[in-house]
Amino acid sequence: MGPNIYLYHKALEEHYQDLLREAEKQRLLAQLPRHRRSMSRRVAGKLGVLLLKLGARLKQFEQSPTSFEDHI
Repeated sequence: MGPNIYLYHKALEEHYQDLLREAEKQRLLAQLPRHRRSMSRRVAGKLGVLLLKLGARLKQFEQSPTSFEDHI
C-alpha cells in the first residue's frame, strides 16, 4: 500500500501555513522601531568619548609642571 495522498497534502498545507506564520512574524519584527536601540548605542558611544576626553585632560592637568603653589 502506497502513501496516503490525503495525509501528504495535509502535511504540505500545515508546513505552508507554518511558513506563512513565520514570514508574518518576521515582517512584524522588521517594522518595530530600531531607533531606540541605535539611539542608546549612540548615547553610550558619545558618553564613552566624553569620558576618554575627560580622562586625557585630567592626565594633562596631573602632569602639568605648574602647580597651585607656583601661582601664589
